[in-house]
Amino acid sequence: MVLTTSKPLLVTTSGSKIDDRQKKYKEWDAPWPFIEFARGEGKTTSRVWPFFSQSHSPTLRHDFYAWPIYKYERAKLDPLDHQRTRILFYLYSDTVDTNTDTGQAARWSYLWPLYIRHRERNGNTRLQVLAPLEPLVPGSHKVPRDYSPLWSVWRSESNPASGANSQSFLWNLYRRDARPDHKKVSLLFGLFQYQSEPEFKRWRLFYIPLGGRPPAKAEFSDTVKP
Repeated sequence: MVLTTSKPLLVTTSGSKIDDRQKKYKEWDAPWPFIEFARGEGKTTSRVWPFFSQSHSPTLRHDFYAWPIYKYERAKLDPLDHQRTRILFYLYSDTVDTNTDTGQAARWSYLWPLYIRHRERNGNTRLQVLAPLEPLVPGSHKVPRDYSPLWSVWRSESNPASGANSQSFLWNLYRRDARPDHKKVSLLFGLFQYQSEPEFKRWRLFYIPLGGRPPAKAEFSDTVKP
């Protein structure tokens, strides 16, 4: 069935073709929404479900291939540019939110339940290996704070503005904290410790000091007494 009109038409689920000359819009369905081809100034769609789909407008885009293996969506509404890629529903997800005015972007990605990675707009990053619950409750602050330390085998954080970064492996079996003027490393839950600062170094084994270079202020206080 071919319909030609100058007014919008209601699309039925039986095969049809629409030719709206006033809006310069054409659409063919057989049957909708499984098979659809649309061309117009405000919408372009090519879909043969579940094999592929490409649909976009000036501000929105939705694509999939071999649904639900790959899916991509984008919404560009200034000043926000939102993009998300998913594989097998929520098995893998990669979301990027960009401020089009400043160019700063936040990124949140995970491969459930293996890892989760987050980068904030200010450049701060966080990586956690083993994340069985975090992808299911996005935006939650309680889960990362109270429960993530129970099952995460590796965590790393970085703050480019301050130069600080930290890494932890197997619940602090190994831990490293560093800043431009400070570094601290511990092994075996603190049985071995190393600390370094511009004028200070120290080693400890089984909590026993092994020596190192004491701070200049400490040397002065030991030799000069009031």
